[in-house]
Amino acid sequence: MKKCFWILGALGALLLLAGCETVSQEQCVAGDWEALGQADAANGHDLSRFEKIVKDCGRHGVTPDAALYRNGWNQGVLIYCTPQNGFSLGRQGKRLNNICPVQLAAAFESSHALGRRIWTAEDRVRDLETLLSSKERQITRLRSELDDFSCGGKSGEDLQNCRNDRNDKRQDLQNARFEEQDLKWRLRDRQREYEETLEAVNAQAAAVIPGYGG
Repeated sequence: MKKCFWILGALGALLLLAGCETVSQEQCVAGDWEALGQADAANGHDLSRFEKIVKDCGRHGVTPDAALYRNGWNQGVLIYCTPQNGFSLGRQGKRLNNICPVQLAAAFESSHALGRRIWTAEDRVRDLETLLSSKERQITRLRSELDDFSCGGKSGEDLQNCRNDRNDKRQDLQNARFEEQDLKWRLRDRQREYEETLEAVNAQAAAVIPGYGG
């Protein structure tokens, strides 16, 4: 996928303005309400965020301009509600914020659903990779315990109990190896499912998302 497809370029500085939960004193004093509104909408914030800005800037004796903020916010909505951004958000497993006008919402949401399909397929692979790593660590631990296990110096009932414990550990190790192999098979299946999903989604996205490069 071409990196340039997702980079917002000149809007990067604007997006940084909305990176924190609250506006800074410097932002309040600067009073670039239109740029701030644009950045907020481009990050998916609804207009209720302006109330927080009013409160934060009020602490510094500054009153934000609601009209300018809304003008910028309306521009930012056009950035946020693109099919490209919808796909990118879905691809990252991020949720949608309901700020898009009707004329943009359908394409935005359907593109998000396409990206989400890839993220879901990847997440299923990651889940099994995590389980497999955990199982491999368990096997390493069981091997180490079995290597260190000794019944030397024991006799009678103590010796028998020790041998039983050792046999139990051997069985645990064997079971863990079977489970490891099963996880490897399942992981291969899920990796194949991911590749199939990726191919299908790329084909659909190329047809409906302008500039999509796969």
